[in-house]
Amino acid sequence: MQGVITTKSILQNPLVIIEGFGLRVFINALFADKDATFLDIISQCHELDAHKDMARMNLSEIVNQFIGYELKAQELYTILSKNFSDLSDVSAFFKHIASHEEGHAIVLARVRREIERGHYWKESKQIHISEIERFDRFMKEAEAAVLSGVSLAEALALVDQLEGSEINIVFENLNKSVDMKSRKRFEKFFVMTTEHVGYCEKQTTAFRKKYAALVNP
Repeated sequence: MQGVITTKSILQNPLVIIEGFGLRVFINALFADKDATFLDIISQCHELDAHKDMARMNLSEIVNQFIGYELKAQELYTILSKNFSDLSDVSAFFKHIASHEEGHAIVLARVRREIERGHYWKESKQIHISEIERFDRFMKEAEAAVLSGVSLAEALALVDQLEGSEINIVFENLNKSVDMKSRKRFEKFFVMTTEHVGYCEKQTTAFRKKYAALVNP
């Protein structure tokens, strides 16, 4: 059986499929997407078997959490842009990366609608919960600091910490903890995030040199 599978072809060869590939493959093939190939079904079933001892969570709900983080980062960077209005290039930088975060949230929201059958695995739910709790605490502390007012040095350090944490929590989890089919749908997000982090690192380094007197008084 090659190419796109059809219900008719599956029902014509039920015993062959079950005996050759197992009941899971047969059932998944019956309810597969219209554009799925038989190789896709076999790969998906193998992936499910490989993760059978891991905790499985709702991928859409996980993505919702990550969208919230992107929007919160946008909010913090927007505040910093206003707070550093006396330094036009710094203000423009924060405004620019705020728009990046909004773009990330939009892409994730679009993907969320396409991954109803997606899978998200962790060694245990507690590991995921602990990661999220740590990041939540960090975001709350970052928000409190930004609202109370931070120096340029502190603002640049916050960018480093926030982007590093987002890479660990959002990028790495979507890259390593989701099923292969869903991972492909996140490809644009991965590219955008990689470019975003590179841009942030380049700019924060440049600002530390340009405003050395402010960063290291």
